[in-house]
Amino acid sequence: MQLIEAHERALFVNHKAIFFTHDGLIVDCNHHSPLVPFNVYKELGISIETSYLDNNILIIQGEAPRSLTDQIFNNHFRLYSVKVFLNETCKETQQQILRGIHWLTWNSRMKYCSQCGGKLELVPASLEKKCRLCDRSFYPNLSPAVMVLIQRDDEILLARSAYFKPGLYSAIAGFVDIGETAELAVHREVQEEVGIQISNLEYFGTQSWPFPNSFMVAFKAQWLQGDIKIDQQEIEDARWFKIKNLPELPPAFSIARRLIESF
Repeated sequence: MQLIEAHERALFVNHKAIFFTHDGLIVDCNHHSPLVPFNVYKELGISIETSYLDNNILIIQGEAPRSLTDQIFNNHFRLYSVKVFLNETCKETQQQILRGIHWLTWNSRMKYCSQCGGKLELVPASLEKKCRLCDRSFYPNLSPAVMVLIQRDDEILLARSAYFKPGLYSAIAGFVDIGETAELAVHREVQEEVGIQISNLEYFGTQSWPFPNSFMVAFKAQWLQGDIKIDQQEIEDARWFKIKNLPELPPAFSIARRLIESF
């Protein structure tokens, strides 16, 4: 990442940019794309807080005027909820958006060195920050997590957290503990959350999930034995669902949804 200072912005008027505001993502309605001309920020009255150049695309954190919130402006641009727009775009654009979110979130939180308290500075053309006092390096952190879809004959096991919106269920998931492999974490999470045993663990895929910094590793498995015994501290409900009677599912762009649809 290359920090673009305010006095340098005039050099990038011909670049494409992704604008993240506190009210959502700015999207070009005609092309249904978040890649918009950088110089449009003046026309729309966007206040830029930080700006970075990443792979020749500008990543902008800013604030849109109150009058623009939830409106189509100039018949050309509108504000979208990030998660809503991720459902409606291609994988390449999803990756650009997710990368931008992860960077902006980490960058806003990592200001000082955890070793000596010195101020961190961005290393040009890198995702690295260095402490100006002790020279320690820092990089955007990832928190590895696992997810597993468990099948029993013509049913799959789905669960919901109390933090989910009403009616939504997903696959069993949890963070990898220190000293664990991803496979061991799957077996532990399943045992802790629903009290059953599984077999035939099969790798499915991965996804970066920067809300705020997870890296999801997804698996499939077969039910082996045991009845559901819910850990109320982890989840509030878990059930076996038949394919023709599924509840509300996670958003289409998520690996949880792709995992469930693979069944």
